[in-house]
Amino acid sequence: MACGRTAALVALFVWPAAAQLTVAQKLADFQSLVSLYAKQYAPYEWKRDTQGFDLYNVAPWVERIRRSPDDLEYLQILAEYVAAFNDIHSSYSVRSGFVADLHLYTDIYDGRVLIEQIDRTYLPASRYPFEVGDEIVLFDGRPAMDVVKEIAKVVRFANERSTLRFAADFLVYRPQTMLPFASRLGDSASLLVRHADGTEQTYSIDWDKTGYPVTKLGPVPNVPFPANLAGSQPSPQLAESERRQIVTTKVRRLRERLESNMVPGGVRHLAGFGSRTPVFRLPSNFVQRLGRNRSDYFYSGTYESDGKRIGYIRIGDFQPVDYSLLFLAVRQWAAEIAFFKANTDGLVVDVMRNPGGFGCYATELMGYLTTKPYFTFGNELRPTLEWVQAFYESAQVTTEDGFEPWEITMLEGAYRDVLAAFGENRGRTGPLPFCSASLEATPALDRSLAPLGYNKPILLLVDEFSTSAGDIFAAMAQDNGIAKLYGYRTAGAGGTVAESLVGFYSEGGARATVSLVTRARAYTAPGYPTTSYIENIGVQPDIPADYMTRDNLMNRGATFVEGFSQAIVNLILDVAKD
Repeated sequence: MACGRTAALVALFVWPAAAQLTVAQKLADFQSLVSLYAKQYAPYEWKRDTQGFDLYNVAPWVERIRRSPDDLEYLQILAEYVAAFNDIHSSYSVRSGFVADLHLYTDIYDGRVLIEQIDRTYLPASRYPFEVGDEIVLFDGRPAMDVVKEIAKVVRFANERSTLRFAADFLVYRPQTMLPFASRLGDSASLLVRHADGTEQTYSIDWDKTGYPVTKLGPVPNVPFPANLAGSQPSPQLAESERRQIVTTKVRRLRERLESNMVPGGVRHLAGFGSRTPVFRLPSNFVQRLGRNRSDYFYSGTYESDGKRIGYIRIGDFQPVDYSLLFLAVRQWAAEIAFFKANTDGLVVDVMRNPGGFGCYATELMGYLTTKPYFTFGNELRPTLEWVQAFYESAQVTTEDGFEPWEITMLEGAYRDVLAAFGENRGRTGPLPFCSASLEATPALDRSLAPLGYNKPILLLVDEFSTSAGDIFAAMAQDNGIAKLYGYRTAGAGGTVAESLVGFYSEGGARATVSLVTRARAYTAPGYPTTSYIENIGVQPDIPADYMTRDNLMNRGATFVEGFSQAIVNLILDVAKD
């Protein structure tokens, strides 16, 4: 009897040849990915109207999938489809822990791919006599920048410069979770290096490979549905009913949405990204205060410049390890700002290479940098049942829970906005508050209701990797006149993230941007309409300065440090004149 049941099961399933997915399986799998974004992706209209990418136009992708010869090619197509959103918060990940590493760090300085760091335990100078600052001209016989641009097809930030730097990081470090073709790498890579004296030499470096490499998704049984159910050919376009399919995701409460707003972990190979210590060397007279102990959330200190005492504090990320102890980070920040308020003439706050995190944490820290009420940020949500439930729960608070009547009214209004958008099948709600009942926040106050915030000039350091909550922090500082921004345009990661498992056959993962962050004022950026969105546009500095020069690389940012030190002194002098 058991043998008969086994035979029946064998007859039901047909195994694809060579343990690869069939075309029908790939298309069904791809449809689940597209359906996820059709349901959840908030910036759809923004991407369609400003960048010409329509996630519903699946016909070209379906055709590529039909022609894909194997599973790795199929995974590459999935990664390219999501990367085409030009959105660091949205990405496709392969279920793989495989990594190939050359034990180098590379980045783009002065428009060239330069060596930034070298692991001399793996690459001894006796065999590999290249140095920091040397240029990688060719990689496996191809121009290095061409390889970087190829990698950029599957790893995107939100603007061209940050995307290319992001991809340059993966030139010599290939995690398959983000780069499907990583498992196809050979045993070694060939690098033509141009040394500082202009001479060139080719080096062969063995890839250090760890983890299980994914090479196929099969064997996967194919269920032979009757023709009148499955149809003869899958449609190249998704039906409207399929677009509206609700993809099951792990339920998160309202404010927990912002806790995952960091970029994927693979980018931490980028030097200084998320680091507590600054990427540059501070002046020789810098006296460090925080940053020596593991319990320190920040790196801080003071130094003298042109007779002025300058405070410096770095926020490495907005993602404390333990959210239950978040108040400790805020308390440490408050104490440090109080010290700076009493002992400095001006303050430099550093959020360069900050990968983001919890936007409400960023909002709370901002409250210690101002003495006046300030606009925080709004979120235009893609309405889903999950959001309806979350805002419904938020609207159930009462005065007995410690809420003021006006707060209850605001929370009830937000719930009605979400419910209306959901019922009307609108693409997004209006801007809604996430961190409190209102889009306006009160500055930090003492027990007598006197403001605790810093009341002297502030300079905020930003760059193209000031990301997500880093974008938000910069926008709040600029929009409210709290600080002048020094550096480079921020990343432009302006949304909230949801993570899901997607694709029954590929077993992949997907991050989707489920809201659009709005700031207090509208701005115009080249190539974009005037808007209050941060997505793709980022936040423009008041005082432009580019850290990514070979001079800064070789001198630990001495020119950059000199520049921002002079800028904060000028701000101090300007205030004194007034």
